[in-house]
Amino acid sequence: MTYTHAPTGRLDERARASGDVYLRFLGAVLIGYALFSRSFAYLGVPPLFIGEITLALGAVVLLRAGGFGRVAERPIFWVLAAYVALAVVRTVPFLGEHGLDAPRDAMQVFYAAFAVIVAGLVMRRPERLRWLVEKYAVLAVSATVLLGGIYLVGKTGEASLPKLPWGDVRVIEAKGGDMMVHLTGITLFLMMGFHKRHAWLLALLVIDIAAIAISNRGGMVAFILGCGVAWVLRPRTARVGKLAYVLVFFLVAGSVAGQLVEVKIHGGTRSLSVEQLVTNVKSVFGGGESSSLDGTKKWRLDWWEKIWTYTVVDGTYFWDGKGFGVNLAKSDGFLAVKDLRSPHNGHMTILARMGVPGLALWLLLQLMWAWLGLAAWSRARLRGDVRWQGFLAMLAGYWIAFHVNASFDVYFEGPMGGIWFWTVWGVGIAAFWIERTRPDVLDGLPIDGEEAPRRPTAAWTGLGDAAPDPAPPGDGWARPAVPGGWSAAPAAPRGTPQPFSWHRL
Repeated sequence: MTYTHAPTGRLDERARASGDVYLRFLGAVLIGYALFSRSFAYLGVPPLFIGEITLALGAVVLLRAGGFGRVAERPIFWVLAAYVALAVVRTVPFLGEHGLDAPRDAMQVFYAAFAVIVAGLVMRRPERLRWLVEKYAVLAVSATVLLGGIYLVGKTGEASLPKLPWGDVRVIEAKGGDMMVHLTGITLFLMMGFHKRHAWLLALLVIDIAAIAISNRGGMVAFILGCGVAWVLRPRTARVGKLAYVLVFFLVAGSVAGQLVEVKIHGGTRSLSVEQLVTNVKSVFGGGESSSLDGTKKWRLDWWEKIWTYTVVDGTYFWDGKGFGVNLAKSDGFLAVKDLRSPHNGHMTILARMGVPGLALWLLLQLMWAWLGLAAWSRARLRGDVRWQGFLAMLAGYWIAFHVNASFDVYFEGPMGGIWFWTVWGVGIAAFWIERTRPDVLDGLPIDGEEAPRRPTAAWTGLGDAAPDPAPPGDGWARPAVPGGWSAAPAAPRGTPQPFSWHRL
């Protein structure tokens, strides 16, 4: 028998290449979900669809390429592990009774594996973070060009579009709320200057936003709140002027054209018009007069109140919830609403299926993520790093949009929202760590086609996989005399603001 020895360097190169290839593949899958929703999600051979295949490949690549150890060192990972473990406990007992419905319902939690995979691969090679920022432009342009048309075709042709031969889903599925989440991310990507703000691109973006927001309240709220949070956190290089001018122009043009042309959607119950937009805004604050809008709002509130009662108030399902696999619509008495299993609120779904402990772990995870993001943003702001400020502001707005849309729809429960959310969440975990240990990664990234000011005080070495130790306090760092080490720059004058040092989080 002959044995072949492969040098360690060659193995490392193969592992590194497999990680790069997987991130490209995952990016293509995410674009498919963003553009084609459930139609894309049904690619595959039941019960293995594209989402499950991508998850399995990611797990193999992560184990081969390394990086899991760095994720596992973060305290937030152990909270995530406890959250997933509790989901397993609330899934396994129901496999016999409900079969595959149990793990399918639990995928809302198990999609968290994408966060570990992405965070591990990016933390293994921090340069991948810049690559992800640059390649997001592919989604920004393609989605801006295609989303509006896909939405109109999907909504106006709901009754006539054929279905896929292997699934009960039309060849074009258009979910306005999901699309508005991604339009939020694209808007922030352009606002922060990570792509050239061409007039034609902004015009198409505004048309997409207006067409979809007019007919979808949840998506409209997600967009407004996501952009609002990011605007508060924006760096000084952020620009919204052109986008605002184009938006005003199309609102005025739409109000005039709406008197002449009216496009009916949702079975004729809603129309694409400025009046419909006003009705949507009023209904959010309880002042709507549309029976269709108020009706959809009422059954949701009734269902959420019932879940809150049998978990928190009465305590019948306080500790364990109803588990994964049970049809919540049938169990809770809401079968009058067609094709429902979950209460159109990802947070209430967790409460109903995992009880108060599950909801507590879920909320703790999100609060820890937000805290880490705020700490990273604060450090970037103190040193005047506009690239990191802009990127972290974009992540924050995206994260808010995900949560708002999940509060109005079945979003985290499916791969279209679950895989996207946990991927962005994992990118955030990696970014917060990289911002502290390797902030040079985003150096040189153009801001709206122009070179933004560089960080004046940081000088970094050791661009390999090993991350440097946190630098000593001061107004900057000097290049080390010994490779891998640090030497302190002259001390900052008394009273100079110092960077945060919450690195152990």
